[in-house]
Amino acid sequence: MTQFAFSPSTRAFYDPASWPHDLPSDIVLLGTGDHARLLGELSEGRVLDVDSEGYPLTTEPAGPDIEQLAHLARQRRDAGIASVQWLIERHRGELSLQLSTTLNDEDYLLVHQYVQDLRDVPEQDGFPLTIEWPTLPPELLATGA
Repeated sequence: MTQFAFSPSTRAFYDPASWPHDLPSDIVLLGTGDHARLLGELSEGRVLDVDSEGYPLTTEPAGPDIEQLAHLARQRRDAGIASVQWLIERHRGELSLQLSTTLNDEDYLLVHQYVQDLRDVPEQDGFPLTIEWPTLPPELLATGA
C-alpha cells in the first residue's frame, strides 16, 4: 500500500518512495486515501492544520477580524459617498449658473441626508459586526451622469 509522509514542522507532504533527501524527523504516515481527501479539501478552500498528534487535518479559514471588518465597512461607506458626489456637485453647479436644477430641493436634501447617514455608519451600535446601511431611492441616481 502506497503511503505519504507528512511533517507537522514543515507542513508538507512527502512521497517517501521518490523523495531524494532525508525526511524530516517528525513525519507521520498517511494512506493514499487520506492524502487525496486532504488535497481535495484544500482545493475547496479549507486550510491545512495539524492535530495534537501531528496528523494533518483541514479547517475552515479564519474570517476577518474586527479591525478588518471595520476597514471594509469604511471602504464601502466611502464608496457610497463618492458615488453620489456628482449629484451634489451638479446641483450646486446648476444653482450657481442659475439654471433649473435636475434635483428638487427635497431630493437634494435626501442626497445630503444619505451622505450624512453613511458618515454616521461607524457610530451605529454593533459596528462593524452589524450595520444598517442607508439607502437612497434609485430614481435619484437615474437622473443621468
